[in-house]
Amino acid sequence: MHLCARVVDLGCGSGKLLKRLLAETQFTEILGLDVSIGDLEMAAKRLRLETIPERQRIKLIQGALTYRDKRIAGFDGASLVEVIEHVDPDRLVAVERVVFEMARPGVIVVTTPNIEYNAKFESMKPGQLRHPDHRFEWTRAEFAAWATRVSEAFGYMATNSPLGPEDARLGAASQMAVFEMFA
Repeated sequence: MHLCARVVDLGCGSGKLLKRLLAETQFTEILGLDVSIGDLEMAAKRLRLETIPERQRIKLIQGALTYRDKRIAGFDGASLVEVIEHVDPDRLVAVERVVFEMARPGVIVVTTPNIEYNAKFESMKPGQLRHPDHRFEWTRAEFAAWATRVSEAFGYMATNSPLGPEDARLGAASQMAVFEMFA
C-alpha cells in the first residue's frame, strides 16, 4: 500500500471525510473538491476553517470531475466516497479519464452503494435507488467488472471489498474498490 501524505477528497460534499482526514497527522496536504458551492460552504463550517490552525493543511475548491483539473493532479491518494453513482452513466468515462489518467494519484478509494442490498430496506420499492440524485447503482458483479476494466485501462490494480455488515445473499450495503498504481 502506498503511503499517502497528500490526499484529495473528490466529491467531498459537506466535509465528513475531510474532518476525519484532518484529525490524522500523516496528511500534510488535504484538498476537498466538490461541484456544489453550498456543500463546500457546509464543509467550511463543519471544519471551522476560519478558526483552526490546521487551515494551512486543508483547502476546499469548486470543480467538476468530468473536466481535467490540474489542481487535483499529483496527489498521493484520492477518494470518491459515494460519488460515482451521482454521475450520469454517459459521463462516467470522462470521470475515469480525469481521475485515473490525468490526476493519477498512487491510490484511489472508490465506494458506491450495492443495489442488491436495497432489498433489505422495507421502505424501498423494487428498482428504486437510494437517493433521488443517484443516476445508477451497481450490483457487486457490475462494480467488480467496472473496477477491473478501469484498472486494466489505466495501469492500476483494484482490490474489492464489502463495506458494512454482510447479508449472506445480498452482500453489504456499500462496496469499495482500492486502486493502487502499478510501480
